[in-house]
Amino acid sequence: MTPIEIVHTIVTEFPYALFGSILVATICSFLGVYIVAKRVVFLGAVLTQVSVLGLAVTFLPVIAIPHTVGSLAVTLVAVILLARMLTGKKIPRDAVLGFVFVSSIAARILIMQKSPKVEVSEIEGLLRGDILFVTPELFYLMLGVFLVAGVIHIAFFKEFSYISFDAETARTQGFRAGAWELVFYVIAGVVISVATHMVGDVFVFGFLVVPPVAAMLLMKKVRSIFLSSVTIGILSPMIGLFLAFEFDFPSSPAIVAVACVILGVSWLTSMIRRN
Repeated sequence: MTPIEIVHTIVTEFPYALFGSILVATICSFLGVYIVAKRVVFLGAVLTQVSVLGLAVTFLPVIAIPHTVGSLAVTLVAVILLARMLTGKKIPRDAVLGFVFVSSIAARILIMQKSPKVEVSEIEGLLRGDILFVTPELFYLMLGVFLVAGVIHIAFFKEFSYISFDAETARTQGFRAGAWELVFYVIAGVVISVATHMVGDVFVFGFLVVPPVAAMLLMKKVRSIFLSSVTIGILSPMIGLFLAFEFDFPSSPAIVAVACVILGVSWLTSMIRRN
């Protein structure tokens, strides 16, 4: 196919794949700036695994609830516990996140071991995600989550930025850092849960980390970092999907690879500036 035919095919036959991947990449790139600034990058990987555990739980015969509901419920419980544990001083954050990460994977494997093969295949499919077959229902659910999360973050941009980029000063000036962190983690948990169900864990974790890091290498001002990260989140899916069709690559890895290339260029640019 010619480039024009590829673009036409993507837009006409896979519109939810295109707009869904842009939507997820955009919101994950935005939230990822906070996560990277708070130095809890591993949190993204942890919540994606918790989300998949929630999906796996819904396949148990005794729990007859929709997959998205189960994923959200398990993720929210984990987020509330994590918010409490991550603000503590006795146990290092990495140790807390590592425990939740490995226990979620272990629990998921045990559940899959007791599930029929058809359901195990479906769980693994949900884990990988398939952008080309995003359903309208999932897309509009993600759009709703995106709008709510966006409105909250715009309304309280100062508070969220303060506790992420300068938490100690925020505490000394009377900000209720613990409460704001809990709100942030709940929003992040809901977004990651729905996004993982929609496009898979690799895509979600990739865009929680790669665009924010690239933006921080290029920009110094907080608002510029957010804008650059979101821009990378918008461009990467468009380029990645095109390359996936052109060279017969899997969609999610191709999109994440484009973001990684942009990160590499950003790193080289920052090195040249220093020299």
